[in-house]
Amino acid sequence: MINRTPPKRSPYTPALTLITGLAILSGLVLLNSCERPQEAESLSFSSLGTVVEIKITDPGAADQQQALQAARAQIDQIHGAWHPTFGSELGPLNENLAKGESTKVSAELIELLNRAREVEQASSGKFSPAIGGLTELWAFSSHDGPLKEPPDRDKLLEWVEKSPRLSDLVITEDREVSTKNTAVQLDLGAIGKGYAAQQAINALTEAGVKSAVVNIGGDLVTRGHPEMESTRNWRIGVKDPRSEDILATVEAAADEAIFTSGDYERAYEHEDSLYHHILDPTTGYPAMGSRSVTVIDTDPVWADAAATALFIAGPEGWQDLAERLGIEHVLLIDSDGKAWMSSSMEQRVEMHRDIETNRVDDLAE
Repeated sequence: MINRTPPKRSPYTPALTLITGLAILSGLVLLNSCERPQEAESLSFSSLGTVVEIKITDPGAADQQQALQAARAQIDQIHGAWHPTFGSELGPLNENLAKGESTKVSAELIELLNRAREVEQASSGKFSPAIGGLTELWAFSSHDGPLKEPPDRDKLLEWVEKSPRLSDLVITEDREVSTKNTAVQLDLGAIGKGYAAQQAINALTEAGVKSAVVNIGGDLVTRGHPEMESTRNWRIGVKDPRSEDILATVEAAADEAIFTSGDYERAYEHEDSLYHHILDPTTGYPAMGSRSVTVIDTDPVWADAAATALFIAGPEGWQDLAERLGIEHVLLIDSDGKAWMSSSMEQRVEMHRDIETNRVDDLAE
């Protein structure tokens, strides 16, 4: 098991979606129908290529508008810096990596790359944010949307043979980043939302907010409990990957992260096959063994990366990888519609449909 180091508290892409009442926004849904004080406020905006919603359920002593704007500023700053092409930091870095030149980057980016390296190593390269070139081949990051059919097979094989990985990066003590493998192009979509959500929660906490939830495109991070003066858990709906219905209800405690990776967003069908944006770097193609994976953890960055890594590992490899990553709460829906879950997750889950379920005992213990 990896000995995880918690992320530093620095100022600074469905999976799960937030639902209030009966309105399903995406993969995860917030189901608590608590009666919040009238003065409690929320903020919704677009960033990181998705819809972001920040809800305060107990403002404490905070000025809510200032707290909400401070949280938004953290998310917008990360979006502005870490877009793979247009980001003020990641854009020039990717350009220089392609030329074999070094670039000095922020301590925050170094921290995130080092944590992503751990997941890449644990997953034997199936998870890797060095797949920017592969994402471009599939056009999943294009403003025009994905391709209508899979890319040329020879181009995919050529990319796979170059095998760009984070392990190819050379990072100096002066935060200079370089590589000899010029195929390395960074795309932080599978880990950056977790970092952004954590920074937003930090901003709310520093402002004095006692309870809140940050929802970035359906991936949720909680602060405190959903109601004032309450110890009740958050109730979150997990979307059925093949319908708009809720497949299960999951309970999340205070200060936890709930992330989902699913094959139902940024996807298209071609010749009766579904192609989606969760790409396996070892094959060049979308990972096909899973429909969705939901994880709960106290660390949003780790939960974000783990959800993608476990999705790619699929029903045959997720158990071993979850143990290596130290992830205890996992719910996986495989390509046949069967559910796989850890015994720890089973204690948090209420299934809404009668489907075949496989429980795994002693995961990550």
